[in-house]
Order: sequence, then structure tokens, then C-alpha cells
Amino acid sequence: MMGIQLNKILSVLSVLILISCKGNSQEKNQSQKSNNKEPFHEQIDFLDKKYFEKYELIIDESNISDHPFFSYLDCQKEGYFSVHFVPKDTNLRDFWKKDYYKDTDFNKYDFEKDGKRIEELINGKLMKYNIFSYTIKREFLNAKNGCNIESVFLKDNNIADIYLYNQLQKKWELMKSEKSIILPPYAYNEFFTSHFPELFIDIKKEKIPSNDNIAYSYDYDLNRDGINDKVVLYTNNKESGEFESKHFGLQMEIKKGLSNNSYQTWVKNDMIIPRNEFNCATEGFNNLVFKENYFTIENQLCSDYIEISSYITFKIVDQNIFLHKYGETYFDKENHNKKIPSKIWTIKDFGTKKFEDVTENYLFKLSQTKPKK
Repeated sequence: MMGIQLNKILSVLSVLILISCKGNSQEKNQSQKSNNKEPFHEQIDFLDKKYFEKYELIIDESNISDHPFFSYLDCQKEGYFSVHFVPKDTNLRDFWKKDYYKDTDFNKYDFEKDGKRIEELINGKLMKYNIFSYTIKREFLNAKNGCNIESVFLKDNNIADIYLYNQLQKKWELMKSEKSIILPPYAYNEFFTSHFPELFIDIKKEKIPSNDNIAYSYDYDLNRDGINDKVVLYTNNKESGEFESKHFGLQMEIKKGLSNNSYQTWVKNDMIIPRNEFNCATEGFNNLVFKENYFTIENQLCSDYIEISSYITFKIVDQNIFLHKYGETYFDKENHNKKIPSKIWTIKDFGTKKFEDVTENYLFKLSQTKPKK
């Protein structure tokens, strides 16, 4: 009897010891895991000043960028990324690619002054650029030989994330992920214009030379019925200057695409593009951007020394086009370091408003009100 009880006690002790050992093993494994570096996946604000040193056009000793950019490397945290300022239109892209260094003697050129010169050309004009970040997370970097631009390499299983900065909402949006083959993490204009053509005014825009009254024409399936519709902006012949006639007071017409390859007028608006009646130099109509069943008119306005970038977003619902959102960002041309909060008005502020009823004067009055949260 005593032998049976002793055997039971020993069995119980064995189980307790086994559980204890297993627990210690799990704690040890958890402790080892906690000492390993976890991937850094916190959303980065790539435009944070702590990442910025200066704007550049020189990629390395033998390659020149076709647009301004800056880069940042930290193998312990953020990884390796470059921020690209890619012009929305061809003329500005040609300036950076062909004219900026035109007739430059590179043997005598002071590249240390480049950053300041580029900054002066970009400041206050960010609306003219799509801002991308080309990012390699730290877990895809091989830094066993040190963490600097000469010694760091890409791992074979790397993934590059391409983000676009939403200048109105001041946030980064992931646009694409792909395997990268180069360091530094850089891409030329062609990469961005080919992957995201809807973001570039001259890629999406189709000029029609046979009609001098048409300033810009865009093809896009607004109502998602599988047939491209057409958005046309007409030249303002009341303006004497060529630039002014294509940027101020333009009549806007949206034509619905039909199955027989023809179009019928959907809606018109003669008063939505600002007129040239400002007390300061500005550029008026800037771009038209499409995404799903939304489109945004981008304008540049001003008031004294304040440059205003406006974003008028519409949403297509069935056969109607409604104002979805109106936003403004601000830049003080007299004090570049002054931060002015952007503003966004939504349907909480203006209710149901059709495209044809949205005018320059209406938006001005709306901008004088405080947005509802």
C-alpha cells in the first residue's frame, strides 16, 4: 500500500517538475524574443524636419536626378528612404532635367549651395509637385559592414514601399509596394509618371489642337460605367495674356461618354475657376486629379503675401455630381517659417451642393467660416 502511494507521489512530482521546466523554457524563449529587434513599422512622416538636411539633385558621382529630392538612412529604426518632388507638368519637369544645370561648368560649380538654391525655387510652390517617398524598411537592409551609403546593401527579399503625400490632409498614402534593385532608394520621373499617370496634368490631359477654344481636356470614367467621360476646360478669351487665358475664369464642361463613342453634355459651370482679380501674383487653375468616383480641382490663389492652394473635391453619385470637400493650405511668402494651419470644409458645413451650383464666390464665402468638426 505504501509502495503504491509512493509511486503516486513520485508521479505527481514528475509532472510538476515537467510543467516547471516547460514554463522556464517558455519564459526563456520569450525573453530571447524580446531581445531581438522587431521591425519598425510606425508610420513615418517623411517630411519631418529631423529627416531633412538639404535638397539635392546629385544622386552619386555619376548620376544626376531629374527632380529635387532628399534622402535619409537609419539602419536601427526608419530604414532608408528618399523623398521625391516630382513636377506635375512637363514644363517644370523639363526645367529641372534640362535647364537647371544648363551651361554649368561642373568643375567649378559649388554644389554645397545647391540645397539653398533649390529650396528657394520650391518653397511656396509645393502644389506644383507630387511628393513621393521611396522607402526601404530596416529589416530589408544588410548593414553588417556598417550603416552608411557606401556600405549598406539590399537583401534579396526586400520590399520597397512608395508613398504619396496628401498635401491637403497632410498624411502619407501607400500607393505601391515592389521589389527594389537599387540603393540609394531612388526613382526617376518616368517611374512615377508611368505608375501614377492620373497624378500628372500632362499625362492625363489630352490637348485638342483642332479647337483653339479648348485649354484642357481630360478623359476619365467618372460614373464607373466602363465608358470614359470627358472633362473640358475652355480658354477664357477675355484675358489678353496666353497664360492668363488658360488659367483664370475658365468655363468647365463635363460630358458623359456614350456607348456609341459620342458624348452628351452632363453639366457646365462657368464660375468655378477663379477669375484674375487678385491683389497679388498667383497662377489660378493648376490641375485636375481623378480617383475612383471622385475628382479634385486644384487652384492657386493668394491674398496679399499669403499663397493659397485650394482643393475642390466632387463625388459622383449615380447621375449627380456633388461637392464632397473643400480645402485650403497656406504659405506665407513674407515669412517662410510661419506655419498656418490648413482648413477643410465638408458636407457638415455646406450640406448637399451640386457641381453646377459651386462658384468662386460661394467658395470664398465658405472659406470665411470656421469648419465644423
